[in-house]
Amino acid sequence: MGKVGYFGILYLGSAFIAMATPLAIAQVPNAQGVVETETVTARQPGGLLGERLGTYLTIGGVRSEGVKLESGTFLVDTINGKKLDKPVSVLIRGASIVNHNLQPARLDLPAQQRCIFKGFETGEMIGVPPAVAVAAKEQGWRKVPMSPTAWRWRPSFVVLVVVEPQDLNR
Repeated sequence: MGKVGYFGILYLGSAFIAMATPLAIAQVPNAQGVVETETVTARQPGGLLGERLGTYLTIGGVRSEGVKLESGTFLVDTINGKKLDKPVSVLIRGASIVNHNLQPARLDLPAQQRCIFKGFETGEMIGVPPAVAVAAKEQGWRKVPMSPTAWRWRPSFVVLVVVEPQDLNR
């Protein structure tokens, strides 16, 4: 039986983001010349904040400090006004609307100051997929793409509204 899957990629600044978009898989017609298909829904990647990706949330916390932390790492201690048992670390991304399109924007998190943001969780795949090494070996590539990070899903939070501090430089 034929299948229709859902998958797509959204380019947002320097990040590719997986999205649920129709993906048709070619099938051979059966004896009556009819192509049978079934709908398959791709599993949505998981987030860190307990809701489906893209859900409008209010988060509170402070910028995470440390030597080996990615710039923009935020320690979330409340989600929609509920205090978490244990804070969750998530990457924060700014956003703005330009010509009716969501675009990346600079957002500088202040040190040691509580922030409250409204927005949504999303994410991206980072690193080099294992398939690249297999293809490189199979094809005898002299230069194999490498990455300083392992192939993995990296969740992030896109800030649409800054609630606090109101004077945050965006």
